[in-house]
Amino acid sequence: MLTKRERVTLSISGQTPDRVPVSFWRHFPDIDHDPAALADAMVDFHRTHDLDLVKLMPNGMYGTEDFGCQIGNPDPVTGAKRLVESSVRDADGLARLPVLPPGKGARGRELRCVRAVRRALGPDVPIIQTVFSPLTTAAKMVTSPGLVEMLRTHPDSVHRGLETITRTEEAYAAACVQAGADGIFFATQMAQASVMIQDEYVRFGRPYDLRVLQAVGTTNRLSIVHVHGIDTFFSLFVDYPTPLLNWHDRRTPPDLRTGQMQIPNGAVVGGLDERGILIEGPTSRITADVRGILRLTGSRRHLLGPGCVLPLSIPASHLTAARSAVEGMR
Repeated sequence: MLTKRERVTLSISGQTPDRVPVSFWRHFPDIDHDPAALADAMVDFHRTHDLDLVKLMPNGMYGTEDFGCQIGNPDPVTGAKRLVESSVRDADGLARLPVLPPGKGARGRELRCVRAVRRALGPDVPIIQTVFSPLTTAAKMVTSPGLVEMLRTHPDSVHRGLETITRTEEAYAAACVQAGADGIFFATQMAQASVMIQDEYVRFGRPYDLRVLQAVGTTNRLSIVHVHGIDTFFSLFVDYPTPLLNWHDRRTPPDLRTGQMQIPNGAVVGGLDERGILIEGPTSRITADVRGILRLTGSRRHLLGPGCVLPLSIPASHLTAARSAVEGMR
């Protein structure tokens, strides 16, 4: 029988493993500031659903905490924490941010979670840590007048702030690997036409993205790039140096098969309709939907997962049905 690591690796390489690897993820808002409790929850979730890859789930604002932001007030749908009070008042404030060490504060807390999950699961289970793109972290901190307006009026200050955030995340991403992660889940929430124009992302997003990914390294890494949104600049990410690409494939083009054809190497992550069928059920419909997706991708170069974080309201039985649907499908 294949290990989970072998199953994921075979799928990425274009071979057909014994079954399609599966992963999905949710927030744990009541405990996500306690690294030991969060690690236990992640391990239990992994074992309950027999997942092939563990995406760790720090709160969605942890990257801003050590820059002085106050967070809380979880989103009632996803459980992701939200900004309560920002430490960045203007463009000068963004430009003055300090470079943060990876082992202290919120990032140090999450490194403890990485180590605990690795100890619990051993070497055969791939583990990745969530890291947000520098532009996304900046946007999470800037509330008025908003980061996009700021980069249009004070581009030099924004570049200085992004340089600081990038240096912080370069060190942190490398520290995650040293702590036992196999890579990162690199999430960008800004590469959307409803947020900015594509040229702005090319100037203020892509160069900093690539630096963080390069800090992780590409050899034998299992990082995922997550492109958030429904009007994304998808084509900008097909050549990013990671083996796995994830987007809201059930809500926006391209579909998984078309996405596969645009990625020269590696695999796609997606197929689960986390905002539709996976909530609505019934389990028979979930099973049929998953198997239809597997036929679409040919069960190759595909890791079955959601387009984004699972809503908290999805019944555990629906997740069990989705995981079970891959059995016997090749």
